[in-house]
Amino acid sequence: MRTRTRWLLLLAALAAVTFVAVSTIAQAIRQSSWGPIESVAWLPAVIVATWPGTSRRCLPRRRSSNG
Repeated sequence: MRTRTRWLLLLAALAAVTFVAVSTIAQAIRQSSWGPIESVAWLPAVIVATWPGTSRRCLPRRRSSNG
């Protein structure tokens, strides 16, 4: 992936996360409850898990002489 494209994706992801975080905090303050924050707490884990390049390639099998 090109560096420019990677930075563009990073900026878009950061903008989306910032928007969701700010709106969630505002809604939690309006409702005086932790419910809105609890409902989006899974979002950072999904972003990290789906980010390109975070998965490793499968390791090759070890060659063993079991007989």
